[in-house]
Amino acid sequence: MAASDPREGHGLWLRYTVDLDAQGRNCAVWASWFDRDHPEQSMALKNDLHAAAISRTEVKLGDNQLSSEGCLGEVEADGHSLRWRLSFGQGVQAEEPIPRWLAPVARLRGSGYVLPHPATTLTGALEIDGRMFELQRVSAGQGHLWGRSRWPAWAWARCSAFAEDPTASLDLLDVEGPGGVRIPTFVFRFRGQVHRFGELPWMPLCTSRPGAPSWHFSAQDARLAIDGVVHAAPAYMVETRYGDSHYCVNTEIASLEVRVRVRAFPGAPWRPETTLTSKCGASLEFCGRSPDPRVTRVPAVAPAVQKEARAAGSVAS
Repeated sequence: MAASDPREGHGLWLRYTVDLDAQGRNCAVWASWFDRDHPEQSMALKNDLHAAAISRTEVKLGDNQLSSEGCLGEVEADGHSLRWRLSFGQGVQAEEPIPRWLAPVARLRGSGYVLPHPATTLTGALEIDGRMFELQRVSAGQGHLWGRSRWPAWAWARCSAFAEDPTASLDLLDVEGPGGVRIPTFVFRFRGQVHRFGELPWMPLCTSRPGAPSWHFSAQDARLAIDGVVHAAPAYMVETRYGDSHYCVNTEIASLEVRVRVRAFPGAPWRPETTLTSKCGASLEFCGRSPDPRVTRVPAVAPAVQKEARAAGSVAS
C-alpha cells in the first residue's frame, strides 16, 4: 500500500508479505514514513512474524490486518514505532494490468501483477513515535507483483495526485524479462478512458529509461501519447533488501511530470493537450542486484512482540 500527501509532503509505504522458501514460510510487516520537510524524521521499520491467516477477503499477519475495506497494524524496531488504522475510499475498479500477449509467459513463470486499488484514497489515523497524524482522503494505491521467484530487476512508479486533474492516474512498471529484455507495462487513466500501452501493437512504441533516482518514459496508442519523468532525491528514499540478491530503493514523495498529446485519428498530427504535474505526490521504486550507495536509510528490523491491550487513544487499540 502506497500513499502520498503532496500538500503536507508526507508519504507512507506499507507491505504485508508472505514468502515461501525451502525453510518454510516467512511473514513480515513493513512500514516506511517519508517526510519531505524533515527527512531526518523519515523512518523504515520491519517486524518479522510467524502467524499468518489468508482468506479470499482478508490477510492477517499477527495483529496486522489488510482487507478490501482498509488496513490496521503496527511495527516497532530500534526504539521507533508506527501504528495505523486506515480505510479505503472510492476509486477505480481493480485491475490485472498484465498485457494479454504476456499473460501466457507470466502463467508459465508462475508470476503476476495485480492492482486491487489502482487509484483510491486513505482516511484514518497514524501514530508515529507517539505523534498523531490524521489522513483525510490522501491519494493512495495498492498493488502486488508476485511470483514463484522474483524478476531479476524492475522499476515501478504510480501517481493519482496530479495538481491539474485529480481524476487522472498513472501506473508504470518495467520488469527485466528473459535474456535481459525490458518489458514496460504502462496504464494511464485520463478523462474516463483507460489507456493500456503494454498491449499490442502499442508496446513496441513505449520507451522506458529507468535509472535511479530518475525514470524517463513515453508511450502512445491510436489517439493519445504521453511522455514524462519521475524523480526523487536519494535523501527521500529508503533501501530494503529482498532475500539474498535483490536491493530495492523506494519513496512515496517523488515528483512526476507527464505531457499528454492527442490526435484525431491514427496517422494524424499530434497536438499538445495538457501537462500533468505532481510535486512529492508520486511513488517511485527501483529494484536490482546491487545496492545504491546514495541511499543510506534502511529498515530497522525486529521480531514482532505480542503485547497487552493498548492504552486508550492508540490507533492500533
